[in-house]
This record gives sequence, C-alpha cells and structure tokens, in this order.
Amino acid sequence: MDQDPTQLAAYFEGAEFPATGGELAGVAAGNDAPSHVIETLRQFEGKHFEDANAAVKALTEQQ
Repeated sequence: MDQDPTQLAAYFEGAEFPATGGELAGVAAGNDAPSHVIETLRQFEGKHFEDANAAVKALTEQQ
C-alpha cells in the first residue's frame, strides 16, 4: 500500500490500543479513511496491534 505513514496513523485517532484490525477498521471509517485502507484492516480481524505504529507497519507491508 503506497501511502504516507503519517496519514495512515491519523486514521487511528481515537483508537484504544491494543486493538484488532476490525476495531481499527471501524475507527478508520469514522476518521474518513479510504475504502482500501478499511478493507485491508478488516483482513487483519484476528490480529492484535499494540499501537498505531504496528498497524501502520502492517498496512505498508501489504502489496
């Protein structure tokens, strides 16, 4: 996913960590994230992220 890590992190504003990909998808949707970001986060439903940096890293590693 070719997107600015700072912008990706902004989509998690208000999230409580640790959080699952599904929880972060909901937060990101509320923060007007693009649909491809939300869909990618939903793919991480069973994964727990300790902080926004871990979630951003997972998103940027998706091809």
